[in-house]
Amino acid sequence: MKTPTYRKLRGYAFDPSFASTISRRQSNEVIYKIRWEETKPGPSGEYVDIIDYDPTKECFYEPVNLENNFVLADYGLTPSEGDPRFHQQQVYAVVMNVIAQFEKALGRKIIWSRKVEKENGIFTNEFIEKLRIYPHAMRQQNAFYSPQKLALLFGYFQASDNWSGNNVPGTTIFTCLSPDIVAHELTHAILDSLHPYLRKDTNPDMLAFHEGFSDIIALLQRFTFIPVVEEQIRNSRGDLLSPQNLLGDLAIQFGQAVSSNRRALRSFLVAPDEKGNIAMIDPDPSKYHATVDPHVRGGILVAAVFNAFSRLYRYRVADLIRLATNGSGILAQGDIHPDLVKRLSHEACEIANQLTLVCIRALDYCPPVDLTFGDYLRALITADVEYNPEDEGGLRFALMESFRSWGIIPKEINTYSVESLMWKPLDEFFDNESQVLALESAIQYVFNPNVEHKYKSSVKTNKNISNVIKSMDKILRENDRESIFDESRKLSAEVHNIFDAKLDYFKENIEQLLGMNFKEIRYSFFDERFKQPAEFVAPARKVFQVYKCRPLIRHNSLTGNASKLMIIAFLQKVYVDLKGTSYQGYFLEDRYEIRGGATLIIDLATYEIKYSIIKNIASSERLREQLDYAMENLYDAENAALLMQGTEPFAALHLH
Repeated sequence: MKTPTYRKLRGYAFDPSFASTISRRQSNEVIYKIRWEETKPGPSGEYVDIIDYDPTKECFYEPVNLENNFVLADYGLTPSEGDPRFHQQQVYAVVMNVIAQFEKALGRKIIWSRKVEKENGIFTNEFIEKLRIYPHAMRQQNAFYSPQKLALLFGYFQASDNWSGNNVPGTTIFTCLSPDIVAHELTHAILDSLHPYLRKDTNPDMLAFHEGFSDIIALLQRFTFIPVVEEQIRNSRGDLLSPQNLLGDLAIQFGQAVSSNRRALRSFLVAPDEKGNIAMIDPDPSKYHATVDPHVRGGILVAAVFNAFSRLYRYRVADLIRLATNGSGILAQGDIHPDLVKRLSHEACEIANQLTLVCIRALDYCPPVDLTFGDYLRALITADVEYNPEDEGGLRFALMESFRSWGIIPKEINTYSVESLMWKPLDEFFDNESQVLALESAIQYVFNPNVEHKYKSSVKTNKNISNVIKSMDKILRENDRESIFDESRKLSAEVHNIFDAKLDYFKENIEQLLGMNFKEIRYSFFDERFKQPAEFVAPARKVFQVYKCRPLIRHNSLTGNASKLMIIAFLQKVYVDLKGTSYQGYFLEDRYEIRGGATLIIDLATYEIKYSIIKNIASSERLREQLDYAMENLYDAENAALLMQGTEPFAALHLH
């Protein structure tokens, strides 16, 4: 018998608070269509293991068996706030739906962040097969991703005594039943697996990006349910950006259960005006430069993306509205025609799908450390150009217009255009042509088996090169996640060893083209805080890491052609001596860690470096900004950025 393609499971689109409302109960209960896999009770599958232990009650709840004939026959269990087995089903459905979106966008399987333990002075890497998920992990107003436990933990709590929205005072609120919260926490885990160093809080955008990006994915996943979008289209009479629309509200039940003056946990499109009436939020370019709170700042990123969505939606449905109104553009009173609802919903879902893909795909075009919102905009534009060169629908221009309206502009560009925003190849970063040619020769040396080079003389080097080619081929062919993990680790190690042994042969100081510096680094700048020159030294350190080396296949939407790419990330850490400087005493130690490096995107057809995304470790400006930011956090003990330094950063951040 043929294996089914999908498993269909019932669940909530928003949260349980709408299940008891006559107008929204039907659209709130949706069918999640997820990729079929054999599961064990839990559910437990290839990617996740749901363990329903409640430490408050010191008990395990009965796990749901999705393979049970009665469960299979009825699209899973009936939605229920009181049945822990449905809670498990809801979490599983949302998690697998989001994982599928990431894998579709990235073109490869998700592999959880590797566990690194220090045993007898040796670091070991362990493949983590399954992310553990605890639907009832704690009795508190919190849910978080734990990097230490490599798990998602969801809390439950008693609602406040207010009668806000659909909230019933004193009832139990389960965070695991909110698709928004589940998708948000899972996105933290996936983002941590792709970019582990984005947890290093080196600038105001780092924490904010983790929060904002997770909210973006949580909100966009609603558009996978056409009945939900159609209902919102009907209620708002075609205007998805009206105050009546709920698609920009995150975790509605949670927010209303916590406070009487909240419409949701976070609302990104609407806010009370001076008279207390709900009104659309207008872009404010000054806000980005005036706030450091991670949630507020992350909300700006969400608003920028959804503002782009609104511009695209209004642009693409203008012709439909003109046809429906005989050219006036003003809809008649009453319900809009069902056919128009379907057409408008189709456009909205298509735009949301495109935005989801480009927002996720852009992660491959981000720097390895010290990410800013401006860097992410550049990654968005580059990723979209790679996938959709023509952009007939105007997606990247809507993103550019929206990010500009919110004041998010990369510092290093001279003009604001697609060409300026795209990441550049090496020769546009550096004037030294001989050094650029040397690095390109090194790339050819490592990855191109057909290139003869005078340094390919030793048996060991030839063996290393052969291992690189074998690992690349295996990664592209493999479907088993553990095998992909093992081969990726081998590939990164082989590439590191070759570069470490041969880098100096190609050109002296060539590592500087990769954002690294193996000699003593001297930093100097004028310290505005203390009104005096500041000079620092980082001792020479020829230690670096190849923490990502992944071949992949990308498809061009215009031609349909597939291209082989290699993403390789170099990373170096040096220690800046703070002794005898104005910063001494403000840090726990007399030295400060700063990281630098580069993400290279290599075309495996030509072995050319298409894009070079660099964070220069020797940049005095980067050091100044990081030191000043660290000091601001020390002065402001309430700043949530401090929490990023703990062992459970997301637990502390979300509780804050």
